[in-house]
Amino acid sequence: MDQRLKMLALALVVSVGLYACGGGSSGSSSGTTPVATNPTSLPTTVPTAVPTPTPAPSGGAYAQGTVTGFGSVIVDGVTLDDSSASFKVEQDPSVSSTGTSNDIKLGMKVESDQGSDDKIKTLTALPEVYGKITELVVGTGFKLAGQTVRVSTDAAAPTVFEGASVLADLLVGDIVEVHGSRDATGVIVATRIERKDPASTVMVRVVGVVSALDNTAKTLVVSGLTVNFSGAKLRPDGVVLENGQLVAAWSDQAISAASVMTAKALKVKKPQAGDGLKMQIGGLIAGLDAKALSFKLGEVVVDASKAKFESGVVVDLANGKAVRVGGVWQTDKLVAAGVKFVKDSADAKVSLSGVVTDYISLASFKVRGALVDGSAATFDGGAASNLANGVQVKIEGSVSNGKVQAKTVKIDTPVATTPPPNASAPTNASQTASAGVRTITGEVKDYDSKTGKFTLSGVKLNLQINDKTEYGTIGSDVVTSKSDFINGAKVLVRGEMQADVLVVKEVRFPPKVEPPVKLGGVISSVTASQFKLNGVTILWSATTPVDGGKTADVVNGVNVNVTVLKNGDKLQAQQIEIKGRVATTLEVKGAVSDFVLLSNFKVAGQKVDASKAEIKEGKSGSLANGRVVNVKGVLTNGVLMASQVSFAD
Repeated sequence: MDQRLKMLALALVVSVGLYACGGGSSGSSSGTTPVATNPTSLPTTVPTAVPTPTPAPSGGAYAQGTVTGFGSVIVDGVTLDDSSASFKVEQDPSVSSTGTSNDIKLGMKVESDQGSDDKIKTLTALPEVYGKITELVVGTGFKLAGQTVRVSTDAAAPTVFEGASVLADLLVGDIVEVHGSRDATGVIVATRIERKDPASTVMVRVVGVVSALDNTAKTLVVSGLTVNFSGAKLRPDGVVLENGQLVAAWSDQAISAASVMTAKALKVKKPQAGDGLKMQIGGLIAGLDAKALSFKLGEVVVDASKAKFESGVVVDLANGKAVRVGGVWQTDKLVAAGVKFVKDSADAKVSLSGVVTDYISLASFKVRGALVDGSAATFDGGAASNLANGVQVKIEGSVSNGKVQAKTVKIDTPVATTPPPNASAPTNASQTASAGVRTITGEVKDYDSKTGKFTLSGVKLNLQINDKTEYGTIGSDVVTSKSDFINGAKVLVRGEMQADVLVVKEVRFPPKVEPPVKLGGVISSVTASQFKLNGVTILWSATTPVDGGKTADVVNGVNVNVTVLKNGDKLQAQQIEIKGRVATTLEVKGAVSDFVLLSNFKVAGQKVDASKAEIKEGKSGSLANGRVVNVKGVLTNGVLMASQVSFAD
């Protein structure tokens, strides 16, 4: 039977169990609970209680949950293909926002709209609350915009931090963006807390349930916050407000001294779904009707009367319990085929697949924007010495102290052959990876000068140089000679698989003086002499050059690019560039893929046209698949029209 027909016969059920994914590959279940959208994750048996609905004629699917990894994007453990997605971050819910793949981060609450081919059409980040911290709740969380936020100590769903390492780093007055779900008492249990630039445009956003609606005074209460909506745009158009609805309220004005939010936009969060739509939803149970086996996850009503349960039983259902549900939309509700209880550290497993960026040490580097500590990891396919910017890895771990603590790190060395010369270009990052473009570092071994064949220490891979191989110096365009390529030489190589050999196009030797390292992210713990970035302490002073601002702008919550010089075990900032203060400019950082021309390639899945860009720290001719770059520009019709491209490897 055809796989898609099987999928329909099995009630379109797939697993929600967390999966340690590979780059862009389809996920599989860590358990037996069938949930939602990935057709390659279908269970091998059909639960007897699963209904068999008729799918919508147009196909498609919808998912809402927490980002637990990348390679494409992983939502509540299920891999979703984002190779052709457009990206948004919902702030003002009345207008369409734009973004890049880098705007989707670990721990964010997101929703995806998928086509009949199961590829994401639109992926939107959905902050639960945004604003200034007004009170710290010692040891547990804080308050803002009338809401109480709790940092999760649950090993099954820990809080990811950015711009702070732990709760104690946050201060009253800090602007934060919080993602998460509400528990039985209405407290937001955070899956992600990101400290924002204190110079950010004033904005308040709250998502919650309407109560005390007064259509005469044009006021209502959202989870304890009084909202005046007399001047607000209501969405969807023509909506009628009612108590009990879930809404997103937004304002560009600070909350008044009387604790009233003057809303500029108010959106009723109601599923726009047709019967038969496949759905995958994660969150905390609310409004449980134990007799009918019905409850809510956010705005979605779930009918669990015919569901199969995993990691628990029916009587474990309770308000505030974390679950992942998969099934099909029927008559204004999600008819659940499977309900999985999120209970232990296995459910908090994070999977990352991509290239290494921002590499400082084994304890501090990034993959798809997520900060990783690999100091306690077990390595497969290579060793710690093989890590460097641009190296493709697959990581499994869990979140602790605001970063991913890697349990395993796999150096991803390809086995596929290069497509024939006349083959069409790859269409997504995973296809590029399978075509064999790789960056690897290590010490030359077993070099045969006649054949050009060699190996690298720690990597089980055959490599070969030839007459077309180029030689240079890491971190610069200084050309070196093939004569430096000898056994024992430490090198960084870039190449492409041909049969079972990585044919090396570029060899880069370490410079005599260690080059500066380029890092990016949100800074914290700022003093006059140091700050923290990506989990490491960086020294700076009033004489450190600051691009895009001045010394006084280097404060907690600012998003920066920093050029860092290593001096023994100390890191000294050579230059600080303040990012993100020009609202019209977007940035994306990652590996180049699908390179056709300077006007047609991708970075971290984002389409880029760099035909009119300024090229920094390199030459336009050096752009190629596998190179790590930082791109700035303006998003036009889904393409990032680059004004600047900087090499970051």
